[in-house]
Amino acid sequence: MTLQEQLKQMRNATMERMPQSIIKVFTDSINDIRKKRLKENALQVGDHIPDMGLQNINGNNLLLSNLIEKEFLILNFYRGGWCPYCNMELREYERLRKIFNQLNTDIVGISAEIPELVNQTIDKNTLSFPVLSDIDAELMKAIGIVFQLDEASKKEFENFGMDFTRIHKNNNFELPVPAIYIINKKMEIVFVHFEEDYMTRLEPTELLNILKNNLITENI
Repeated sequence: MTLQEQLKQMRNATMERMPQSIIKVFTDSINDIRKKRLKENALQVGDHIPDMGLQNINGNNLLLSNLIEKEFLILNFYRGGWCPYCNMELREYERLRKIFNQLNTDIVGISAEIPELVNQTIDKNTLSFPVLSDIDAELMKAIGIVFQLDEASKKEFENFGMDFTRIHKNNNFELPVPAIYIINKKMEIVFVHFEEDYMTRLEPTELLNILKNNLITENI
């Protein structure tokens, strides 16, 4: 089953069981993000990613540049291990990691969750690629993919038992829009996929084809 098929199943099940009032809150939030034009204002292809520090599960700081061991590095910015859509996506990248590696490309997952929760995400999804914490979403803010939860969404998340002050260890109530960035060894952005609707993701096999047919050819 492709990632798109898995996401569609999850989305349909969510829409069937969730009250319309709650669906409207999250739909309004997605539309509000679109109105803010994050996609247009975030860093784009040709820009350079700032070389900022991220924390591994042991709380050690790593510069982003230290993670680039292959020709390309996929940065998967996800909302958190509490998000079922994110977990599906992370597992699919894990399933295809060896194929990405054959194309001289590796993957890193990045969220604003504290390292302890990132470690749980790694274990839950049996991930072998690095998954790191962007403390206070500083890198995500520099890229331009962060938004602040509106009051209605905040209330619904609280009703679901989500405590972002614990998850992020701050009172910012900020989340990233799920995004895929590919950078090269020069820290230059060579590909961007940005989707305001958190229930929609890029199919990883599509990214494999883009690497094979476009990016690798361009860098020969």
